[in-house]
Amino acid sequence: MTALVTGGTGGIGFHIAAKLRAAGQTVLITGRDADRGQAAADRLGATFLPADHSTLLGQQRLAQLVRDRAAQLSVLVNNVGGAAYATRTVTAEGHEAILALNYLGPVALAQALLPILAPDAAVVQVVSSAFTMHTADPFTEPAAYTAIGAYARAKQLNLLATLHLARLRPQAAVNAVNPGMAWTPGLEALTPEAVPAWRYVWPIVRFFQRRAAPEKAARGPAALAMAPDLSGRYYEEGRPRPLPSRLLDPEWQRRAWDEVTLAMG
Repeated sequence: MTALVTGGTGGIGFHIAAKLRAAGQTVLITGRDADRGQAAADRLGATFLPADHSTLLGQQRLAQLVRDRAAQLSVLVNNVGGAAYATRTVTAEGHEAILALNYLGPVALAQALLPILAPDAAVVQVVSSAFTMHTADPFTEPAAYTAIGAYARAKQLNLLATLHLARLRPQAAVNAVNPGMAWTPGLEALTPEAVPAWRYVWPIVRFFQRRAAPEKAARGPAALAMAPDLSGRYYEEGRPRPLPSRLLDPEWQRRAWDEVTLAMG
């Protein structure tokens, strides 16, 4: 069995990969830094694949690397994400950067890997409870930008697309999961400007963030990757959680999936 864990060179992704390796799976991990990536792969007994997750082209190239190494993929854990752009940033492909990293990219990778996903594959999309913060139309970018607002919208779109994938692959176990807070490089890169509401309590927020263990946060995604019992669900703290009724609309879910297909050209 072969598993792909994006962002598996550190933080939550590293610990997910470690749990999959301990279960006897062949594991591929991704990252941007070749030296750090190879060091992590050596520690895990995994294979490192260099990847630029910030662009759709980078995701297409990664998908080709995976297809070159695996005839079939049993597990896909889309773990990469973050909200470190305090000011609105646009990728070389013209996409808002947080949207590209947290929604367009992960879904594009899943689409590109569909031909080699095992019929009963486990697909785990790592999202965040922040999706509940976005209550407007997810398909329209708000006029006023904040990093946390962009992140909430992107994770909501990712969740919608994941639920559509679950219907496309009824034999697979396709789920979204909020792993919980963890002190990772992505979280460390956050600034008070990225989350304006926390500005005046920033030292307190950082106190608790620094004490959040990535290994603990990895347990939920790893469990869904290795022994899923349901599909088409959103998980938090190890249990499926109900979603707002508007996010259960099959047309919204299909549109979130199709928007990525269109962006891929």
